[in-house]
Amino acid sequence: MKNFENYRLIISVGIGLFLSILAMVIWRVNQTKLESSLAGKVTDTGRLISQQFDVTLKENVSRLENLKRRLEMTDGAYFEYWNRDAAQIVETEETFKFVEWIDSTMTIQRVEPYEGNEEAVGLDISRLDYRRSDWLQARNDSIFNMTHWLELVQGDKAFLVDEPVYINGTFYGTITAGMDFTKRFNDIMRGLDEYHVRITDEREVIFYTFGSSKGTDVFTEMAVNSTIEVGDANNGVWSVTMIPNHLFADINSISDNTLVLALVVILSVLVAISFFLTQKSSSAQRTSKIANDQFRAFINAAPIGIYVIDSEGIVLDFWNSAAEKMLGWKQEEVQGKLLPHITHEYKEDFKRIMRDVRKNDGVLNYEVRRRRKDGIERVFRMHVSNVIGEEERMMILLEDITKEKEYEQQLENSLEEKNILLSEVHHRVKNNLAIIVGLIELQNSEVVSEETKLNLYETKNRIYSISAVHELLYQTDNFSEISFVEYINELVSRLKRTYDDGKNPVTIKMNITGLSVNINQAIPLGLLLNELITNSYKHAFSGVSNPEISLDLKEQEGFIEIQYVDNGKGFKVDFFEKASSLGVTIVKTSLGQLGAEYEIFSNPGFGIRFRFPVKSKGAHSNL
Repeated sequence: MKNFENYRLIISVGIGLFLSILAMVIWRVNQTKLESSLAGKVTDTGRLISQQFDVTLKENVSRLENLKRRLEMTDGAYFEYWNRDAAQIVETEETFKFVEWIDSTMTIQRVEPYEGNEEAVGLDISRLDYRRSDWLQARNDSIFNMTHWLELVQGDKAFLVDEPVYINGTFYGTITAGMDFTKRFNDIMRGLDEYHVRITDEREVIFYTFGSSKGTDVFTEMAVNSTIEVGDANNGVWSVTMIPNHLFADINSISDNTLVLALVVILSVLVAISFFLTQKSSSAQRTSKIANDQFRAFINAAPIGIYVIDSEGIVLDFWNSAAEKMLGWKQEEVQGKLLPHITHEYKEDFKRIMRDVRKNDGVLNYEVRRRRKDGIERVFRMHVSNVIGEEERMMILLEDITKEKEYEQQLENSLEEKNILLSEVHHRVKNNLAIIVGLIELQNSEVVSEETKLNLYETKNRIYSISAVHELLYQTDNFSEISFVEYINELVSRLKRTYDDGKNPVTIKMNITGLSVNINQAIPLGLLLNELITNSYKHAFSGVSNPEISLDLKEQEGFIEIQYVDNGKGFKVDFFEKASSLGVTIVKTSLGQLGAEYEIFSNPGFGIRFRFPVKSKGAHSNL
C-alpha cells in the first residue's frame, strides 16, 4: 500500500496521457475523414461550376452563330430582318450589351440597340489598334473570334465576339457583339457564397469575381483550378479559380472538431485527476468527491455520448446527456439494465464487437446502425476500449454520423447525375450534327451540278465521322474515350455504301488491335481516315482491276502507329506537300492536331505512315 502511495502521481499522469493520446488518435481519424469529405465536395462543386460557365459561354456564342447562318443560308436576304433579330437577342439575353454589323471595309453600319450607341455607327474599326488584328484574324480564319476583356468606346468593358459572314464564298463582314457574362455567372453562383471565384482571360486580366476572399488563405490546398476553352480563332482560354472562404468554415463547423478534441483532452486530464483523488487517504476523501463530481459534470456536458457497460451489455455508469439525446432513453431507464437499443436485429453484431474487444487491446472503432427509442434507425461511430484495471468494464464513446452518411450519399447521387448530363450532351451534339446533315440533304436535292452534289456528299461524310464519335460516347459509360475498332468499322462501312458502285468493288483490309482513343484524338483521326479513303475511291482506282485498300493500326510504347496503302495509280510524292485542295488541307490539319510524324510514299499506289503519342487526357482537355 505504501508503494502504491509513492507511485500514485505517476500512475495518474500515465492514465491522463493514455486517455489524451487515445482522444487525439480518435480526433485525428475523424478530422482526416472530414477534411477528405470536404475536399471532395469542393472539387466536385468547382468542376460543376466551371462546366456551367462553359455551357453559358457556348450558348451565347451559338446565338450569334445562328444569326450568321440565317444570313448565309439566305444569300443575304435575311438582312431585312437583321435589326429585329439582333434587338430580340439583346432584349432576351442579358449577356449581350449590343449587336452590330461591320461590313467588309471594317465600318460599323448597324447597331442594336441604337439608342446609346449612335456614335458607333460609321466608326472605322481599322483605326482601332486593339480591334484591327483580332477582326482580321476572324475574317481570315472564317471562324468566330473573341477579344480579351477590354474597355469599349462607349466607356464600359466587355468581350467583343466577331462572327464572319461569307455569302457564296465572298466575305461580307462580321456580326459583332459585346458580351458581359457577369449577371449569368452570378445566377450560377447564387447560394454559393461560401466560395470565392475568380476568372481571368488569356491575358490574365480578371473579368469576373464572386464571393468574399476573406479566409481563403486557410483553404489554399482546396483551391480548384480549371480552364474553359473559348474555341475561337485565337484559341483563347479562360482560367477559373474557386477557393472556399471564411463562410465555408462556418457552414461546415470545422472549428467544432477542435473544440471536441479540447474537451476530450480536458476529460482525459480530469479522469487522471479523479483517479489520483479517489486513491487518497481518508483525509482527502472530500477533495476526491469534489473532483469526481466535476468529472461527472464534464462527462455529462460532453458533446459525444459516453457510457460504461460490462461484457454482457449491462449499463454500469455514466450515460450522459449526449447519449440521452442521441438514443432517446433517460439515464434512469437504462442504469443497471441491458442496453435498450441492442434489439434482436442487432444482437449478433453486438456479440461480435464484444469478442473483438476482449481479444484486442487499445481502442476499437466501428460504424453501427441502431434504433432510437422512437424507432428511427441512425448511424453511429462507436469507439470501444477496456477501462484500465477492470477487464469486464468497457467505455463507449458514441457519435451520431447519420448526416455525414447522408451527405456521402448525396455526393454519389451528384456524380451519377453528372454522368447522365454528360451522356445527354453527347446525345444532343449527335442529334444537332444529324440536323446539319439533314439540311445538307435538303440542299442537295435542289443542286443540279454533279460536282456540287459530290462536294455535299463529302461534307456529309466528314460530319458523320465527327457524329460517330459522339454516338459511341453516348452509348458507353466512359465519356473520355471510345473503342476505335468499333468506330473505324462503322466509318468504313458507311464509305463503302456511299462509293461502291457494285461493278468494281474495293476490298478494304484492316488489321487493328483493340485500342481505345480519347475524344480529342478520335475526331481528327476519324476525319483524317475519312479523307484518305474518300480520296482513294475518287482518284486512285480508275482503270484498276481488283482495287484494294490496306489499313493497319496498332498501339506500341505509348504511340499509335498507322499505315494506309492503296493499289491505285499513285502520284508524285511532292504533290502532297504542294497541294492546297480542301481534302489535302484537312489531312494536313488533322496530322498537325494529332502532333503526328508522317511519311508519304507511292509504290506504286498511294501510301502514308504516321505515328502520334497516345494522350490520356479526357474529353474536356486539350490535345
